[in-house]
Amino acid sequence: MLEINGLGKTYGSGDKATPAIGNVSFRIEAGEFATSDYMVGRFSGQPTLVAALGIRGPEGRSEGAIVAGVDLQWVGQLATTVARKPGSMVLLVDDLGTVLAAQPAERNWLGRRQADQPLVAAMLATPEGTITTEGPDGTRRIFGFVRLSDTATRLAVGLEEADVLRGLHREIESAYLNLAFLCVLVLFGIWFGGDRLIVRPVRSLARTAARFGQGNLTERASHTAWAAEFAPLAAALDEMAQRLAEREEELHVANTHLEELASQDGLSGLANRRGFDAGLRTEWQRAAQLHRPVGLLMIDIDHFKLFNDRYGHVDGDACLYRVGEVIGIVAAHGGYLAARYGGEEFAVLLPGCDAVSAGAAAERVRQDVATLAIEHAAATLGYVTVSVGVAMLRPGAGQSPQVLVEAADAALYAAKRQGRNLVVAHENAPMSLAS
Repeated sequence: MLEINGLGKTYGSGDKATPAIGNVSFRIEAGEFATSDYMVGRFSGQPTLVAALGIRGPEGRSEGAIVAGVDLQWVGQLATTVARKPGSMVLLVDDLGTVLAAQPAERNWLGRRQADQPLVAAMLATPEGTITTEGPDGTRRIFGFVRLSDTATRLAVGLEEADVLRGLHREIESAYLNLAFLCVLVLFGIWFGGDRLIVRPVRSLARTAARFGQGNLTERASHTAWAAEFAPLAAALDEMAQRLAEREEELHVANTHLEELASQDGLSGLANRRGFDAGLRTEWQRAAQLHRPVGLLMIDIDHFKLFNDRYGHVDGDACLYRVGEVIGIVAAHGGYLAARYGGEEFAVLLPGCDAVSAGAAAERVRQDVATLAIEHAAATLGYVTVSVGVAMLRPGAGQSPQVLVEAADAALYAAKRQGRNLVVAHENAPMSLAS
């Protein structure tokens, strides 16, 4: 055993040596390094720490120790350098929890055991780690600590929690601002790219489809250069327009045919009452604009009820057909409109015709029907005849075409009263109806 009393003096020998300065002593193995507890130097009067290193001889036995005193004020100055950040703290403690050095340094904990203090207790419990707790000065900090290699001391460095959180908040705010700026850039890029690549083409296709809906089926979407994603849609729109145009043409033909059927009498093949009324309105308006007269023939088969009663409805229909055929030929020759007005009554509209031509057309109808020589035993002459009323009017202000119909009808009944098989013009016809 080695016994040391004072610096540079060695007492004792053996495997163990106990170096001592003043009242400090400890045992070390050969080749080991150890430090003493916190103490005040006998000569310097300053905080001191004793460090010793056991010396191993050639045979592996302890032959001595190197002992040195460490001025802890120097360690404190080092801690001051480390703890320059405001609110930070540096602690150096030994195995017993004695504060060897600190920055900031306070006499009420420097050189005293603080093993019960949460930070010091955590430092003594594990070689290294972190903890958020109050330091010896009562300020809450985030500490990181580690045991110094080959020594019985621990070093802890702490930063004030509030200051760290403020820094974190600033970093988070900065990150949020950067993220918001990035989002704005991304949204602008999406808007700009989406407007050019998606919105504009979609709007153009929508306008083309709207023109299709308005009936402009000659428009073609394929005339515009499209992105690959929209080209199939443009082609589909063109195909749809083509099919709609074909369908519209089919509907037009069908509607024309239906209009013809709706305006045509199924028995005689002439225009029906509906077709006649439409033609009369059109020609009346045209005559009013051109200041010209309109002629009308009202034709009735004489004693047709007696014919039907005697020969039956089949022969009656055949009679109507043959009479209608004659009337249609006369009308076609003059470019007139012939119609079955109702029952056994027919009408011929003569636009732009003078009185002489109207009378000639009426007389021809009467003669051609008589020439048919359709047997009618109940008639005076023994065959079918017709009576014709002729009217010729120039449209006046506020007059309706019904005035022309009434005039021709009055002339027809005048012909019937005068013996039938006659042509009577409106100017010579009484306005009272025939019986």
